[in-house]
Amino acid sequence: MIDKILVAVERSPRNKSVFDSAVSLAKNTGATLMLLHILYEGKEGYPMIPTYTYYPIVDDYDYDLYRKKLAEYKQWGISFLQELKRQAIETGVNTEYTQLIGNPGQTICELADTWKADLIIVGSRGLKGLKEMFLGSVSNYVTHHAPCSVLIVRTATDNRSNLDSITSKRKLTTIE
Repeated sequence: MIDKILVAVERSPRNKSVFDSAVSLAKNTGATLMLLHILYEGKEGYPMIPTYTYYPIVDDYDYDLYRKKLAEYKQWGISFLQELKRQAIETGVNTEYTQLIGNPGQTICELADTWKADLIIVGSRGLKGLKEMFLGSVSNYVTHHAPCSVLIVRTATDNRSNLDSITSKRKLTTIE
């Protein structure tokens, strides 16, 4: 039985299908939805800590600027989560949210364990082969380390690129 669904969300074009799938499943099963947004240094927009100063007065200014930018970035994430929560509640789904800082894969698995999630829903960036190996894949990490079942939502773009790859391989083999 699925009572608690943890869904990792982010601001990206692919996120809409992940969020919509999670809301639909939660509505159909009567599950509570936990929206998770993760802040991490590798994400676009994450403020960088200044590391180049030699003068204490400049260092203090840079650190204050960094703290201000980080606070804005955190608030941006909270506003995003509040809007998604509002949308989910409008459909009749009991919804909570949290925003954490850390490694995305590990953070998802840790929250799933402490929150006692029955299902984790994550998106896929569509990485394959060497790109996935070198850049890493959050969905791959979660699949192998999650304390519960995992649903990976693939977008039409992911499926289209796979289809294009298969089609081009077929063309090559038929030409030869």
